[in-house]
Amino acid sequence: MPTHRDRLELVRVVSHATNSPEWERGRAKGDQGERMVRSSDGIEDGAPVTSRFKSSLPDKGNGVVTVLWQLVLCVFLAAGSVPAADPEIESVHWGYDGRVVVPAFNPLTLVVHNPAGSDLSGSLELQRLRGGYWTVGLPIRQPVFVSPGQRRPVRFYPYAIGQLDDWRLTWIDSEGNRRVLETAELKPRVGAPTTVLLETPGRLTNRGGRLPTLDETWFPPVSTATDGLAGVVLDHVPRWDLPRRRSFLQWLERGGTVHLLETRSGEDVVFGGDLKILNGNNAVVRHGTGRVIRQPFGVADIPDGFSIGKKPGKQAGIDTLSMGNEFEPVAAIDDAALFSALRSMTRPHRNWPLIYVMCLVYMGLLFPGGFLFGQGGRDFRAVLALLGGTVVFFSVVFFLVGRRDDISTFVIRTATVAHHRTDGDLDYRQWVEAAANRGGNYRFTHHGRGRLYSTAQNFEKVAGTIEHGPTAALTVDLPPYSSSTFLVRGRLPRSSVEMRLVDFQATGNQLQAMSVSLGNGFSGRIRRAAVLAGDRFYSLVQRDGLLQLNRQGGRLIANGHGGTGRLSPVFDPEFDPEFDPEFDQFRDVEEVYDSMFETLTLRSLGLTTRQDVSHFRLPPDRLRVFVYAPAFDSLLVQADESHDQVGFVLHTWDIQAEPVP
Repeated sequence: MPTHRDRLELVRVVSHATNSPEWERGRAKGDQGERMVRSSDGIEDGAPVTSRFKSSLPDKGNGVVTVLWQLVLCVFLAAGSVPAADPEIESVHWGYDGRVVVPAFNPLTLVVHNPAGSDLSGSLELQRLRGGYWTVGLPIRQPVFVSPGQRRPVRFYPYAIGQLDDWRLTWIDSEGNRRVLETAELKPRVGAPTTVLLETPGRLTNRGGRLPTLDETWFPPVSTATDGLAGVVLDHVPRWDLPRRRSFLQWLERGGTVHLLETRSGEDVVFGGDLKILNGNNAVVRHGTGRVIRQPFGVADIPDGFSIGKKPGKQAGIDTLSMGNEFEPVAAIDDAALFSALRSMTRPHRNWPLIYVMCLVYMGLLFPGGFLFGQGGRDFRAVLALLGGTVVFFSVVFFLVGRRDDISTFVIRTATVAHHRTDGDLDYRQWVEAAANRGGNYRFTHHGRGRLYSTAQNFEKVAGTIEHGPTAALTVDLPPYSSSTFLVRGRLPRSSVEMRLVDFQATGNQLQAMSVSLGNGFSGRIRRAAVLAGDRFYSLVQRDGLLQLNRQGGRLIANGHGGTGRLSPVFDPEFDPEFDPEFDQFRDVEEVYDSMFETLTLRSLGLTTRQDVSHFRLPPDRLRVFVYAPAFDSLLVQADESHDQVGFVLHTWDIQAEPVP
C-alpha cells in the first residue's frame, strides 16, 4: 500500500502531467503519443505517470473534468490510508514500591509499547483529576518516540498531595490530535518512604522475599524525586549513567541508607569511579548525613523483618517515632497556607470602606431612588436619563477606585526552604505567587538542575503546561488582573554560602553555648536565626560577627495551649486557622514574611501532619541551624517579563556534634 508521502508525490506528478505542454501534445497525437513505461526502480526519468494509471486517465475533456478527476484520485488514495496506532501502556509503576509519599514529587514510570509497523512519535500528557473527572492544576507533558514493535519507559515526576489524587493520561500525536488512553492503576496509593532491592533488568525476581524490588534503570536521574526512598539494598555494582550515579550519591548524602549485601559468591561488593565512596573497612560508613551499612549475608539470606523497624521521617536522614497510618494535615503548614500568605502580598491596595458605601448609594439611587423620582407624572425620558446617568457615573467611579494602583504590572513573591548539603550543593523547595495586571502567556524557570514543577493544589484548573528535564519550566496563561501559584523543587550546584561551627557545648539534652559563623558568600540582612537540638529550639542572635546562642530554648510543641516553651501558635498541632481575618486584603511584605518563619521551619523538617510534629526529634548527635534572610539572585524566579520580585529564604545546615557528658 502506498504511503502518505508516495500518494502526495503521485498527485503532484499527475497534476503536473495534465497541465504540461507535453501532455497536450500527447492528446493531439492520440495513440501515437508518447509511451509511458515503468522501470524496475520506479518511474523513469521523463515519464510523468505509470502505465497502470494511463488507461484510467481522460484523453479528452476540458480543465474542469481534469480537476474533478484529480479530486476523485485523491479521495481514492486517502481511503486506503491507515490511521496511526495509539501507544499501549503495558504497566504503571508509582514511586518505588507502587505507592507515593505526600506531599512530595514522586516518580511515575510507564512502559510504552508501539504495536504499529511505523515509528510512534508524539507526547504523553499527565493531568491531575479531582473526583475522577474534574481537571485541576497544570498538565505535565513528555515527548515520546518508540520504534515499531519496541518498548520504552516514560517517566513523569508528579507532585502527590493526598489520597484524593487521580490522574488522566492523554496521547498527543505529531499532528496535534488528542486521545485519552484508558489506563488502569493511575490512581496512586499513599505510603511511607520505603527500602527497595535494586536489581538488574534481567534479574527482576522477588529474591528479597518481602523486600520490594526496583529495576535499577528506573532509579531517577534527579535527586529531587527521591523523597519517597528511605533505603537501598545492593549486592552488585549498578550500571548507571552519570546522572543516575550523581542522583544516587546526592540522595545518600541527604540522609539515605544503603545496605550492601554479599554477592552470590559470598564476597563483598567493590565499587569504582565516583561510587568508590561506598567502599570502607568499617561496618558503617557515613556519607554526609547518610549511611552505608555492610550486612553479613546475601540476598538469599535476608532475614524476615529486614525492612521492618523504625519508620523514617518525611525528610530523609531525620529520625521519628512510629506515626501510625493517619495522614491528617495541619492547616498551618500545608502548601495552601503558604500560598495564601504569599497571595496576601500581591493583592491590590483597595479602599474597601469607600467601595462598600458607594455600592449602597448606587443601589439606593437605582431603587427606590428611580422609583420615587418617577412619581408625580414626570416624563419617562427624564427617569431613563437619571438611571442611565447613574449607571455611567458609578461605572467610571468604580473603575477608578477599584483599579490596581501597583506600579509594576507583574509581581512575584516567593518563600524558599534551602538546605545546604555537605557536598556544597543547595537543595531547595520554593513556593511562588505570580500576579499580572496584563494577561498573557508567562514562562517561569529557575537556576540549577533537577528542577520539578507543580501547582501543588487540588482545586483550580490552570491553563498552561509543565516541562521536566534539562529545559524544565512552567508556562501558564494568566488572565488580566489575576495570579497563579506554583511550587518548584531544584538543586543548585556549589553554593557560595558557607556556615562554620565555632563553639559548641551541651549538657545532656540542653545546649549551654554555641556560636556559628557565616561565610562571605552570605549577603543580606538576617531576619531571624535559630538552632534545633532534639525537639527544642534556641534562638541565635548576631553578636561580634557571629551567630551566638540565646540560652532560652523552646520546645517544638508545648504541652497544651498554655505551655511556656511554644515559639508561636503555629507550632501547636491543635492550631487550625479556618477563619482568615486578612482575606482578600493587602498585607505588608515584611509582616507576612516574619509570620512565615515557623511554618517554613516545619516544612524544612518535612513535618506536615499532626503525627509528624508530635513525635519529631533530631538524633542526639545532630544539630540543625536555621537562618532566615532575603533571597539572593540564584534563587530568584526567572521570567521573560520585567517584574517586581521579593523573596525570603530559610537556610538550613546540619551539624554533626557530640554533646559533652
